[in-house]
Amino acid sequence: MIDEPFSIEPPSAGKIHGVRWGNPNAPAVLALHGWLDNVATFAPLSPFLADLQIFAIDLPGHGFSEHRPPGVRYHLLDYVPAALESADALKLGDFILMGHSLGGAISGLLTAAMPDRIRALVLLEALGPLSEPEDKVAIRLSDSLHAYQSAYARTPTVYPELKALIKMRADVGKMTETSAQLLIERNTYRIRDGYQWRSDSRLRLPSPFYFSEAQVLEYLKAINVPTVIILGEDGLLLQRDTLAARLAALPEADVHRFRGAHHLHMDNPRPVAEAINKFISTIA
Repeated sequence: MIDEPFSIEPPSAGKIHGVRWGNPNAPAVLALHGWLDNVATFAPLSPFLADLQIFAIDLPGHGFSEHRPPGVRYHLLDYVPAALESADALKLGDFILMGHSLGGAISGLLTAAMPDRIRALVLLEALGPLSEPEDKVAIRLSDSLHAYQSAYARTPTVYPELKALIKMRADVGKMTETSAQLLIERNTYRIRDGYQWRSDSRLRLPSPFYFSEAQVLEYLKAINVPTVIILGEDGLLLQRDTLAARLAALPEADVHRFRGAHHLHMDNPRPVAEAINKFISTIA
């Protein structure tokens, strides 16, 4: 059983940091976390996935990984080549792709585009990216441009203690403080007067573009690898009116619901891992 940090330098993503867990002789899994999270999101799950080799990376701008240069945005589509190049830098041929939330959206897009590289897909509280009607595209771009105009003038906030950030993250994410602490400790750093975010503040700026729901469905229909979907009974996806049509776009997917909210893989990892292990055993 391994538990070791690593760093790689994909061509278009800057320096990427991550953690490798599991059995070094087992099938490789590239694990992608959610928005404003980091590799610590997979720490509670990893002991129950001991028969896999998990390479979890901090996405650009998150955790310990490098921020994008000034003037460069963080858009969903830009994460897709970063993930693929990370797999190449790790010398993964064909591999299992596991993603939570934003990481799941990235994983689905990459699988649709490069199915020959992906052995199987594990989606944790994820099934395609956010979408909005086509008539919103102009106002979305306008809002994004205005937000970026003032992005570099902001002074980083200093938080006097970590405890308040942990509680805030737990409350916002409807997760335990134990899980929130894992994420916060990797996403912050200590300065003389307190703590600042390690993650790039530009991650919070509005996206310049969303897919339409019709486009999302076409991406999902293009996924032709074995797929398991894990949903939280109190999670985000079961609240969305797009879920039924998206599930219908992947009729062969193995779908499970477990107790928990959006971060159920952290708060309730054992049954989630059991479902993943059972799924992987059918494709090995």
